[in-house]
Amino acid sequence: MKVLIDGENYRKGSAEVLKKERIIAHSKEVLDYDVRGLLSDVLEAAELEISYYSSKIKLPHGYTPSQEILDRVEEIREHARSWVSSLERQGINYLKAGYLKVKSAKPCRNCGETQEVLQEKGVDVRLATDIVEHAFMSPQEPIVVMSSDSDLIPALLSAKRKGVHITYVCFAGFVNKAISGTADETVSISTQKVKRYFTRVGPSETAEQQTLLPPE
Repeated sequence: MKVLIDGENYRKGSAEVLKKERIIAHSKEVLDYDVRGLLSDVLEAAELEISYYSSKIKLPHGYTPSQEILDRVEEIREHARSWVSSLERQGINYLKAGYLKVKSAKPCRNCGETQEVLQEKGVDVRLATDIVEHAFMSPQEPIVVMSSDSDLIPALLSAKRKGVHITYVCFAGFVNKAISGTADETVSISTQKVKRYFTRVGPSETAEQQTLLPPE
């Protein structure tokens, strides 16, 4: 079974669940995660071909971003090194499918200064392209999509017209109703399963063995 994961969507969703359960305080603490184990469990399938779509950081030419942005970029790069190693150990195909670019946001209403933000571009396009390509090449093979980006709906509809069975996977409480209505099947990942496959320091320590963070 082919599984396509929007990496940023997955990372944020799983981190939000773990923060809500007070297992972590910040998403950067998630350096290792049994993604394959979690998906094999919720999909009840042992043989999964998993592709994880992520972004490459692209700094602007011609000027140097603020120190705050540079610090954030370095933090993302440090986290990515551990995260990518974890995915590769699990036999997950890691694809740099887009760019994380520095963009000037609207001026602040209070101080008037223009703020800089990091914005992801391109991952949804690559995901949509691969969905449509799969529909033409292997329409008999079902696919699993883990993304809540509504921009994918035209690609999902195109794949369905070719006869592809589409399963939409999401975290409980983060269901995109439009995508759920488009897919043939929706699988929601429970909080308990998110916790079960999280490891803070090593593969032998499960979430149930970890100490909860104190209330904020």
